[in-house]
Amino acid sequence: MRKTIRKYSNREVPEALLDRLLEEAARTQTMGNLQLYSVVVTRDNAQKALLAPAHFNQSMVTEAPVVLTVVADFRRTSDWCLQRKAQPGYGNFLSFLNAATDALLYTQTLSALLEKEGLGLCFLGTTIYNPQAIIDTLALPPLTMPVATLTVGWPDEDPAPTDRLPLESFVHKEQYEPYTEERIDRFYRAKEALEENREFCRINGKETLAQVFTDCRYTREANEQLSRGFIDTLRRQGFSLCESGAEMTQKRPEALECDVVRFQNKKDRWVAFVGLWEGRPYEIFTGLMDEDEGIMLPKSISKGHIIRQTNRDGSHRYDFQFENKRGYKITIEGLSGKFDPEYWNYAKLISGVLRYGMPLESVIKLISSLTLDSDNINSWTDGVARALKRYLPNQDADPDTY
Repeated sequence: MRKTIRKYSNREVPEALLDRLLEEAARTQTMGNLQLYSVVVTRDNAQKALLAPAHFNQSMVTEAPVVLTVVADFRRTSDWCLQRKAQPGYGNFLSFLNAATDALLYTQTLSALLEKEGLGLCFLGTTIYNPQAIIDTLALPPLTMPVATLTVGWPDEDPAPTDRLPLESFVHKEQYEPYTEERIDRFYRAKEALEENREFCRINGKETLAQVFTDCRYTREANEQLSRGFIDTLRRQGFSLCESGAEMTQKRPEALECDVVRFQNKKDRWVAFVGLWEGRPYEIFTGLMDEDEGIMLPKSISKGHIIRQTNRDGSHRYDFQFENKRGYKITIEGLSGKFDPEYWNYAKLISGVLRYGMPLESVIKLISSLTLDSDNINSWTDGVARALKRYLPNQDADPDTY
């Protein structure tokens, strides 16, 4: 009978043994035989210490000989496609679900193999609570997402098995059978009668075990907050939450938050106005700094808003508005008219790609791959790519910004 192990001996887990089990686990089921997962093996004590806060500093993270982080991974498959003249389209929620399913199937198969060898393990549900901290520590690229963590080692305890619901409570014959009051009472009676669960109620000041879960352990407020954090991280990792990024294209706010990115490319000074939707680039206006054409922007200004205005003839223009040091709002009208018309046409194309949710790394690769007739335009595409790279995970500001 399997048991969760949280205390481990000092005995080493041989690398050859672990590698063999990691390889054997790859025989598990996988979508399209793509193996949409990766595993980060952490043995270094300093790295384990960095991971521990993401797992609420549970002691087994630093005390286990090995920590395995299983990652839903469409990065490798997408890179393979790009190198083989194929255009991947995996920056969407369905692709994340497929990769997460692959990763969890792999995790369960690996768990069974580890335990068969006599190793103990603990599955950490905290992985999806604090994914961004894990992403930063492990330097995970876009189109990857941590979904499972196992602490692994030789057991230094033999805990009693924990209670489980009876078979008939979760197995349904032919069709799903509703849970009547009588069935709920029958299925949960033994669990609620356990002395440890009665004590659980007492120390938490609750009448029923169910209240301990809803009011103390997994509250609505905590679940909603963690859900928002997970979804935000999922977006930052390049997984759009709906087909073709449609969520980003609907009901554009009248004003979008905007970053002003200044940078130097060769001897030219450039400026980019990057409109942001939920922290992700949504549209971009960029070109050479040319004060004669009306870009009179104080050097201290790094943020503002892009405001979409409707002209009398029904056409639209985009204005940049910022607040000066005295608190007055200053508007630069018609961003599209401030730069070279050819730049503007290409910017519309790139903004369209951003709005439809293409993963940012793929947008940058697309821009960088453009080879155009004009050296000025080629220099411009370099500038756009540089402006967008700062929004990739784990990227510092461009060193050539000024």
